[in-house]
Amino acid sequence: TVFSVFVFFFPNYLGHPDNYIPADSIKTPAHIVPEWYFLPFYAILRSIPDKVGGVVAMIGAILILMLLPFINTSEVRSPEFRPLYGIGFWFIFFDFLLLGWLGQQSTEDPYPLVGAVLTAFYFIYFLIILPVIGLLESYLIRYNCLNNV
Repeated sequence: TVFSVFVFFFPNYLGHPDNYIPADSIKTPAHIVPEWYFLPFYAILRSIPDKVGGVVAMIGAILILMLLPFINTSEVRSPEFRPLYGIGFWFIFFDFLLLGWLGQQSTEDPYPLVGAVLTAFYFIYFLIILPVIGLLESYLIRYNCLNNV
């Protein structure tokens, strides 16, 4: 219902004020930012100095979310019974929020360095940490079951 209130009654509330400045074909705006839901991916795009590498990283950041069912190696699917996964979830949640915040900041120091570190953590989490957490939790479940028998 909160989403509906924003959509129907306050559609421009989360928009950026620069979007309401009339376009001028002679002058490029000093600070162009995408909509709020694209900001984390925009931060990933800007954190890679190479243009092609930034585009590949941004597309990879979106595609890696589609691989989550295959990356998750835990025998238990519910996060209710996975305490290590819960801790990792909050790390990636705040990483994503910080990437969104960095997406709207200018490209002055220290923002590019922080963006590169957060981008590296984003990929490390999904490609290394998440599978290791699943394997570790599966091992702990089997180990605990064998000791209780």
